[in-house]
Amino acid sequence: MGPRPSEFEIIDRYFSWALPSKWHTQGIGDDCALVDIGATRVAVTTDTTAIGTHYLPDADPLTVGYKALAVNLSDLAAAGAAPRAFFLALSLPSSNAEWLDAFSRGLHEAATQFSCPLLGGDTTKTVMVNGEAAAATITITAIGEVCRGLTRGGAQAGDDVWVSGTPGDAYAALMLRTGTWQGLCDSYLASRMDKPTPRVALGQFLEPIASAAADISDGLIQDLGHILSRSGLGAEINAGAIAVSESLAKFPQEKRLKAQLAGGDDYELIFTAPKSVRNDIEAFARQAGLVLSRIGQTKKEMGLTLTDADGRIIHETWSGFDHFKSDN
Repeated sequence: MGPRPSEFEIIDRYFSWALPSKWHTQGIGDDCALVDIGATRVAVTTDTTAIGTHYLPDADPLTVGYKALAVNLSDLAAAGAAPRAFFLALSLPSSNAEWLDAFSRGLHEAATQFSCPLLGGDTTKTVMVNGEAAAATITITAIGEVCRGLTRGGAQAGDDVWVSGTPGDAYAALMLRTGTWQGLCDSYLASRMDKPTPRVALGQFLEPIASAAADISDGLIQDLGHILSRSGLGAEINAGAIAVSESLAKFPQEKRLKAQLAGGDDYELIFTAPKSVRNDIEAFARQAGLVLSRIGQTKKEMGLTLTDADGRIIHETWSGFDHFKSDN
């Protein structure tokens, strides 16, 4: 048996079908499918939240509910969509009323905050495996509305590359909580892992002016790589220009850079935009009180060049998250 396919190879090899559709869409490979239904263009995304992968077994179910919807809203934000509705498929090992009460409150909090009502779904009991019920999974399909819609494939050579927030915080929280890093996980880092902020307002602002966008779920390098691959470009990135939180800044540079560049689970937006709208983007960030970092630019030549704050080439070969990496 040869090497098993990665998460993204599975999608490309087995599920990228060229079947005709009466609903025009740009196809698989972006954070959302953009589907034209009559005169309306909608963005549709589906994400599964699983114990051990997206939240730890002892996580507060309130934050599990909030995060389950937030990660889907982050995909809508990457498309520049206004959230309109979501559907929930919930598989549970048991009907634990206490867990369900907290989970539903967290889910409702996110739905209320971002005006995205629940319109339907399904609830099932997980199967028995070796005498024990399998762990819970939460799958959400979220739908938003766009005018043009952003994808990963529209970047142009010479565009600025931007990132929102302070990437790396959620990864640092995970490393501290699992004991991989020594130290205590402070409340700020914990909040970035447990209750990420989908950049919905930013996405809607960028929709008419940005050239490409993705949300950072698998690591900044990997998700930027999707933009570059889909756009047929390379980029030069100054890692020293990425905003860093006070909490993450306390750690050695090697750990900090790995968290920022390859950590994932941040659900910030990484996007490209023409230099002509640079002032508009900076003005939006000031008005919204949002941290935005201009970290480099795209180039015609394929390949990604990373430098540190002193201009030195970063030669580390960190990779982002892949659900099936351990299979090989």
